[in-house]
Amino acid sequence: MPPKFDPKDPATATLIARFTNLGLAPPTATELVRQPKAYAALGGLMDEYDLNDKSFDERTAGALVKLSGVGAKLGPGEKGYIIKRIEDGAIKSPDQVAAAVKFVEGNPAGTPINEEAFDKAAGVGINITAEQIPELLKSYIASLPSPPESWSSLGPLLGGIRNSISDLKWANAADVKTSVETLFTELFGTKEAAAAARAAAQANAPKAKKDSNSKSSAATSSNANAESSSSSAVASGSGSATGPVIPTNIFREGFLSEFHKVGENPQVEPRLKEQHLAWTKGLVHTRFPPEPNGFLHIGHVKAIMVDFGYAKFHGGRTYLRYDDTNPEAEEGRFFQSILETVRWLGFEPWKITYSSDNFDKLYELAVELIRRGKAYVCTCDAEKIKEDRGGGHGNPVPCVHRETPIEESLREFERMKNGEYKEREICLRMKMDLSSGNPYMWDTVAYRVKLAPHHRTGDKWKIYPTYDFTHCLCDSFENITHSLCTTEFVPARESYEWLCDALTVYKPRQYEFARLNLQGTFLSKRKIARLVQNGLVKDWDDPRLYTIIALRRRGIPPGALLAFVSELGVTTLKSTTEIQKFESVVRRYLEDSAPRLMMVLNPIKVVIENVPDDYRVPVEVPLHPKIPAMGTVETSFTKELFIDADDFREVDSPDYFRLAPGKTVGLFKAPAPVTCVSYTKDPSSGRITEIRCVLEDATASKAKKPKAYIQWVNAPDAIKIDEVRYFHPLFKSDPPPSDFESDVDPDSLQVFTDAVIEPAFYFLAKKAIDDARKESEERTKKAIAESAGATHVEGDKDEPVVDADQLVGMENVRFQGMRLAYFAVDRESKIACLDKTRKDAKPAREAGDKIILNRIVSLKEDVGKKA
Repeated sequence: MPPKFDPKDPATATLIARFTNLGLAPPTATELVRQPKAYAALGGLMDEYDLNDKSFDERTAGALVKLSGVGAKLGPGEKGYIIKRIEDGAIKSPDQVAAAVKFVEGNPAGTPINEEAFDKAAGVGINITAEQIPELLKSYIASLPSPPESWSSLGPLLGGIRNSISDLKWANAADVKTSVETLFTELFGTKEAAAAARAAAQANAPKAKKDSNSKSSAATSSNANAESSSSSAVASGSGSATGPVIPTNIFREGFLSEFHKVGENPQVEPRLKEQHLAWTKGLVHTRFPPEPNGFLHIGHVKAIMVDFGYAKFHGGRTYLRYDDTNPEAEEGRFFQSILETVRWLGFEPWKITYSSDNFDKLYELAVELIRRGKAYVCTCDAEKIKEDRGGGHGNPVPCVHRETPIEESLREFERMKNGEYKEREICLRMKMDLSSGNPYMWDTVAYRVKLAPHHRTGDKWKIYPTYDFTHCLCDSFENITHSLCTTEFVPARESYEWLCDALTVYKPRQYEFARLNLQGTFLSKRKIARLVQNGLVKDWDDPRLYTIIALRRRGIPPGALLAFVSELGVTTLKSTTEIQKFESVVRRYLEDSAPRLMMVLNPIKVVIENVPDDYRVPVEVPLHPKIPAMGTVETSFTKELFIDADDFREVDSPDYFRLAPGKTVGLFKAPAPVTCVSYTKDPSSGRITEIRCVLEDATASKAKKPKAYIQWVNAPDAIKIDEVRYFHPLFKSDPPPSDFESDVDPDSLQVFTDAVIEPAFYFLAKKAIDDARKESEERTKKAIAESAGATHVEGDKDEPVVDADQLVGMENVRFQGMRLAYFAVDRESKIACLDKTRKDAKPAREAGDKIILNRIVSLKEDVGKKA
């Protein structure tokens, strides 16, 4: 890992102050100083063009930062010209800087810059108001080879505008998006209508018409009614249950849209580029390289989406490469879990590989590095190595072994390989550049002795390569075009490129983006392991954690996680996102996709006095009020029913609109409202046990009109839920303290054991699982056909397997409990009719069933419910 960054260090603080004086905001300046090459480039620009004593507004300073990053190939005069245009306010945005640099790079050498052409190319003087955008937009669309066909054209259209020659590209992006959405609404209807169309397509069946007799027959059971009337319902609750839509806006615009084209990354020898292009055939190749020593967390969602999504967007390929160079930390279950997580998020590896596949080749290259005089064997202990490398304070000095003769280093390295040394007695170090200001260049370790057996190679090796030696070379072997990683590896880029050039092998281009950080929790595998080992959480998939398997178990759809990353965007600026923001995105995603069911968390029985005992009226309930294509379910309105305890008060008040003595309330979709006439309490506990009401005559001229409507479940057919689990923040403090184990909130898990739900739950659950299985089988079959397979080691019990079942789980059953929250079925549930061996099982409760629900996320704050 990179050395710890301390913004309070005097030298670092001086650099930060230098860039804030230029005009950058303190957080931006701090993040810039984290990146040695970036701050060196800006500092060099400031020195060369006498900008040190100048101060600009934040936008202008940002334009200078952009120029320092993208203008490295420009000559002094060309760069000076762009700086002058930035200083005079002609060029204001990073997009304008990028366009300006592109124009100047294409200007013939020695030819004066045509100011008029430059201004046009860089959008100088173009100020488009929001009022002008609609007409310009219509003109732009008219110029296209084919007009947009639906809401699915929104992303491509916006991306096309940004890369077009239209003046629209210089308009405010938010204003352009608003105008496009307004136009699309005129052309294609609302987004809700589009969602309804998608839902109808996903239902994959024509809407079934109900038997006309079923509504008139009060004796028909609610289970049968639910089954017959829900045949067109979208039961999965998340659109495509196992294949989430992958957002593409982050690849069309911003940081990820500015990468080089395949083959443009420089090489030390022309043949390396030629060989690379011959192998890749111009296709983007990326990799996701997790270390299999733990379960992936929410931060990895961003990495997976960037690595796989970038290649997918450009029609390329992505390796899933297990970085298995530490035999002591790896477990078989982590290999399988990583593959399942990648697939669950909607991505398929083109090929599964292992760093250990290359152990022989890596060893040969280490020997070659020694032969070239660029590596040496070192017997210093860890403390001495640290001291020589500056002890964390800089000023490294040469190791006493640095000039060891090549033949001696070769012999000692051979002895290391043969197991003649103990661990920590000896290592192989790279002979790099001690004059560099980058600690990654201070003779980092390439190989160390480890006597533990490896899960794939057994006892063959006694030495193992480090990340710094392995990573770039495995990227090279696999012809990775874009090596994407997080910004803590910015300093590692110099050593990455040094090693490839030192060995004269193909050199991929590394790009870094800011990692995803969440407020109020931590993602450290070590800390989570302590929570699990000490019984403070149930396991790595405890829904109070932010591992991906925990989020999956909680019921968060994979598409919602991708939408969260997309909404945050991908930049190089470090930030921490509030949990509330995350939950807001999840809530918004479920709002458009989850069906509704009537559910009561704390039930109180209501008895309607003025109807007969066998009273039963069929009631049709929509699964989504805004998406008719989801269909409806049918329940029965009966003499006895349940409402939630929170919907009744013994003492009424003017600002309260739900049920109270003498008060009328509406029951969702029921034939008429009810009025409370009396109630019964348990004398020992004081708890209300029964409420007696009368059914109002809805046809009467002076019928009471309710001011609020509440959900209900009919008592005869109610499905008992064994547990409803509400998850609250795991820690009392934000952020958790260093002694986080003592900060765990004992009330972070709240369990309700009396809840009931309408009988349509079983139909929705079975349909959700059946749909997920069907899609998973189709997707898995396609993935296997399109993949390049995986490297295989005979007898490797840890080898991960692509399987359709890994995309299907109880969490596929998601819905909104009306007026309560969004819920998913927990993996500990037992629901017999969902057994995949019983495809024709009736969707109904069976003996031994156990239903456990997890609250995914709360609803938006409902003012009416508080009243």
